Amino acid sequence: MTTGEHRQQPLTTVPAPSSQGGGLLYAGRPFSLAELQAMAIDGLVVNIYGPAYVAAGEPVTSVHRALAAHAALPQPIRHKVVLGRLTAAWVYGCSPPGNKITVLLDHRYRATSQGRHRSIHLHEVALGPLDTLNVSGVQITSPLRTALDIAVYAHDEDAVRILLALSSDPRLKCPLGYIRQALQIRERMPGKNVALRRLAAALDLRKQQAGGTT
Repeated sequence: MTTGEHRQQPLTTVPAPSSQGGGLLYAGRPFSLAELQAMAIDGLVVNIYGPAYVAAGEPVTSVHRALAAHAALPQPIRHKVVLGRLTAAWVYGCSPPGNKITVLLDHRYRATSQGRHRSIHLHEVALGPLDTLNVSGVQITSPLRTALDIAVYAHDEDAVRILLALSSDPRLKCPLGYIRQALQIRERMPGKNVALRRLAAALDLRKQQAGGTT
């Protein structure tokens, strides 16, 4: 599944306070994991994901979440994979993180050569040039590619909820009508009918929330 078949709305980066992700703290840099955990108990820091923490009271951004997920990846594949699906939706602030990080590996790499990693969900896929963007050095699927993947692969209740959340953030430039158009133009897309059904459910729920207006 690629987005090269249609016109992508302009999006070069995820909104963030700075390119460095603010005051993100990693276990071992400069505090040990035990120290950070103790500081979290005392309310001084908040765990973002895995080994990454941020000072209590600091707004958590997409950059924080992207860097935290990246730091939790196994080192050998860290610069080969793209954060995707539920993990990408979480980075955008539209979903809980899930129990494992979901990453996509471009089909040009051989998945068998990456080894097995129990801490992640790895999927070998085709990625087009408009399917990914860079968030402070971390590769993540674009909002549209994320929405398409969620529509196809997430559970029904999760798919509708996340599609509504993704489409509701104006910074992501991914309204439901845009997602539907991207689905409709794909002639041989696995899971297309399921995705369209879930998108229709999201559109119906959006109308209900708006009191029946479009």
